[in-house]
This record gives sequence, C-alpha cells and structure tokens, in this order.
Amino acid sequence: MSFWRRVKGRLFGEGAGGEAKRARGDEDEAAKIAPAQGTPDAPEEAASEGDGPIARLGLIGTVEGPAEAEAIALLRGVRGTVREAEAVARVLDVAMDRAVPEAVRVACADILAARGDERGALDALSGVSSTPGLLLAADLFASQGQLGRAVTTIERVLARSIDTPGARERHTRWRASLGAAPGPVRRLDEATVVAPEGSRGPFRLLREVARGGAGTVYEAEDTVLGRRIAFKVYHRRGRDRSQLEREGHLAARLAGPGVLRVLDADPEEGWIALEWVPRGSVRDMLARGEIAPLAPVDRWARPLARALARLHASGVVHADVKPANVLLRDAGDPVLGDFGIARPFGAPGEGGSAGYVSPERLAGRASDPRDDVYGYGRVIEDVLHRLVERGVPPGDEAAWRAIAEECIGPDERRPANGAELVRRLSG
Repeated sequence: MSFWRRVKGRLFGEGAGGEAKRARGDEDEAAKIAPAQGTPDAPEEAASEGDGPIARLGLIGTVEGPAEAEAIALLRGVRGTVREAEAVARVLDVAMDRAVPEAVRVACADILAARGDERGALDALSGVSSTPGLLLAADLFASQGQLGRAVTTIERVLARSIDTPGARERHTRWRASLGAAPGPVRRLDEATVVAPEGSRGPFRLLREVARGGAGTVYEAEDTVLGRRIAFKVYHRRGRDRSQLEREGHLAARLAGPGVLRVLDADPEEGWIALEWVPRGSVRDMLARGEIAPLAPVDRWARPLARALARLHASGVVHADVKPANVLLRDAGDPVLGDFGIARPFGAPGEGGSAGYVSPERLAGRASDPRDDVYGYGRVIEDVLHRLVERGVPPGDEAAWRAIAEECIGPDERRPANGAELVRRLSG
C-alpha cells in the first residue's frame, strides 16, 4: 500500500474502533467504514454543492484546478471543521496520480500533525526541500524521538540560511539532547582564521578564494613552472600534519577520474598545492549565481556518483561530500577535493560539515559509504533548490528529487555505496 493510502487510512481510522481497524490491516473493512464517515472514497457523483472546497481540491494539479495559493486557502478554510480530514485525504488521493505543490503538502502535513498523526505528517513531507517543510519535518522527528534525523534536517535549513528564525536554537537544543559534542562538526558558516605569512613554498599568492574548517585556499602562481595552482594553507601549521598528510596521500593514491590532483605538499609548513579549477566549487557557483552550467543535473551528477563508486571500491569514505568539495573542471567533469577527514571503512568518524553529515554518523556510527551517499543527496538537493528558485530547468527534476530523497532518507533505503548509487541511476 502506498504511503498516501496509509495516511488516508489513519485519517479515517481515529476514534473508538480506529486502532482495531489498523491492527487488522483489513483494507476491505476500511473501505466499508470510510464512506460512512464521508470520505473521498464515496462515489464522486454523491458530492453535493456543499462539497465545493473538497471537490475543488480534487482538481489540484490540473489546468482547471486551483493554483497553490488557492489550494492552501481552501485547506485553511476547512481546518478545524468536520471536513478537514476529508480535504486532506482528497489531496493525498490526488498526489498518488499527479504532482501537488510542495507548499500544499506542507499545509496537509501541518493539519495531520495537529490531529496527532505525526507519522502521516512525515509521510506527507517526504521529499520536501522548502524551509517551512524542513522545519516542520525537523520538529516532527524531534517529537518522535528521532533526534539524529531532527538535527540533520535542521542543519539542511541552516546550511541554506543560518539566520532562519528558530533554527539555531533548535539545533543547539537537539544536539545537546543527542549528546553530540559541539566540536567535531565544522562551523555552518565555513569560517576560519589563518595567516599564510611565513610559508616558504615557491608560490606567489594572488587572492583568497575559499575558507573552510581546515584552512584557507588561495589562487596562487607557481613561480618555477609558471602555472596557476590552488594553494591550501592549514590553519594550525604544523599541528595539522596528520590531516594534511592524509589528504595528500589519499588524493595521490586515488589519482584519476573524479579526484582533484595534488601537485606538492609540505607537512612541516602546513600547506598543500592542488590542481587549479578556475570554475571553482559547486558552492562557489551557487554563491555567485553562476548556475547555468549546473543544468541539466545529470551532466555532472552521474560522473560524481562514479567518482564515489571508485572511492568506495578502494575502501575509503570521503566523509565530507558537500557543494564546497565538489569542483567542476567543466560541466561534465566534477572532481572531489579535501580528503582531510577521509577514513577507511569502519574507522571512527571524525569531523564533517553541519548540514551534510548523515544522522547515523552523527549518532556515532563508524565510517560507512552510506555517509557519502547522504552527502551526495544533499548536494543534489541544494542544486535543485537553487535551479528551480532561479527558473533554470534542471532536467528530469522529478527523477533527481527522488534520487536525492533516497540518498538522504532512511538508512535502509539509501544506496549502500557509490556502486549501488550508480546502478540506481542507470536503472
């Protein structure tokens, strides 16, 4: 049974016999009970003139049906009345066959939550990416005791806008309840303070291009070979030696498609020289509003999945897949950078960026390829959000939203690794 049917069954299964009906799981019996309560399963011709709002909601998603604003107004109009369950059920019926605007689904979820059906509300919010939808989902996860999912959901909001009212307070409170230490996860604003002075590398710094939890990256010139490079200076020179060495060794070992090239490094001085990618990272492109090269999504997302598959085939978890660490040499040639916190399968997790860490890893799970798949889904979600916001067709939007939802959804439904992700993309 689809989750829409499950939600609808719960809507009309409340009251004295509702729990027994759900326990039996007898859909035929549910069909007998529902019409007596005035459900939308009753024949359409039985609707009277008084059913206007309900009938109107049944047309949502069609040319003659209500637009998003009207549909929300119709739901508000029946809220708190005996017709609200029927109105929500009608929308859920429609959603089985055609697209329903996300804001309308959020309004339905809000009604379900107010009726005490938190599971149904979360089902209705499946795949949402808007700030109101994510905030409601985060609150529902927290109410159900799923604090890991509550934290990662609110971090998705904070990664988009750290000033969203109430988001930081929720994040602090839920992390404290979860028992997660505040230190390991990188700051949401990606800020750090570092001074490159004193470096004896043969590079002339031209400009700062990025700041992150590990250090600062500059565009620089190799004065010996006359080429542009990305010059990364770790913010704790000398004390980050192990992280720098890990980044350099792993990137060298995994050299090939989908991995940023390492050109030189000095662990004592605390710097590493990397391939220069003029276009920059996905995060840079989103920040500049240079989003046209990100559409269609499959042009770069498929090779990025192949890069993860190659990484996982080597027994390594990147552990920090996010827009700032996905760079585009060109529209169809993405590369992963920053292997500073990468770990072998099963090793204790360390660090990560708020908003892109999986709920399972946040709860203490050892390094697992599914954590990278979660980050991949979050990258897709961020890009889709911005493309649609700017009116740029992302190409097969529904399919990519479904992929993103699988990747950031429950662990058991998530692709197990990059290879499984590639298979699902090819299916």
